[in-house]
This record gives sequence, C-alpha cells and structure tokens, in this order.
Amino acid sequence: MTDGPLVRNSRLLGLFVEIVKGPEGTLRAVETAGRGITAEARCTLTVVADKMTTNSDSPAEARQRSLDCADRLIELGAIEDDLSELWSRRRGGELDDAAFEASLEQIVTRLEAWPQSWLRMPG
Repeated sequence: MTDGPLVRNSRLLGLFVEIVKGPEGTLRAVETAGRGITAEARCTLTVVADKMTTNSDSPAEARQRSLDCADRLIELGAIEDDLSELWSRRRGGELDDAAFEASLEQIVTRLEAWPQSWLRMPG
C-alpha cells in the first residue's frame, strides 16, 4: 500500500509532505513541517472524535453547536489556505529561507492550537 492516496485526502498533509520532500527545504523547515504533520493528525482526530460523540442538546443548542463547528472548520480552512499560499510563494522564489521558516512556524503554531479551540466549544 502506498501513502499517495492517503496524502491526497488531506490538502494540509499533502502540502507538508511537499515541503519535507521539496528541494527548497532547510532542516528547520523540514522539522517544522514534521510538527505540522503531527498537528494535522491531531486536528483530524479532534473532528472525528467529535463526530462520534452523541449530544443531548436541545434543537437551539444543536444549531448553535453546528454553527460553532462551521466557524472552527472555516478557521482550519484559512490555515490551510495560508500554508498553500506560503508554499506557492516559496516555490516561486519570492521568499528566502528565513522568511519562509518564520512564516511556516507561525502557521504550524496556529495549527497546533486549533484543536484546543474545538475542545472549548460549548456543548
């Protein structure tokens, strides 16, 4: 079994794998991307665990919870978009090592914090 199909199921994971495999990767960028891979797995597990949880919310609470979930998923999508844009800029030669590494660190830090926002949701 190859890892290809699994990587294609997650845009974030695919981008981090490209960073690790790409010739543009410095050791610091590869290490940070490795943290990103771990953080992406935590995000996925957080969402899956929430889907498996049964809630006895009232209709109004369930509706609010759904809206809160949508907001958190939009936040995750924004992190994904930022990583995609950063990687595109790096591959296009617009960023040097230091600028890329600093921006990648910020994105991974946001991704690492994301599951905590999910866990703080009311419900």
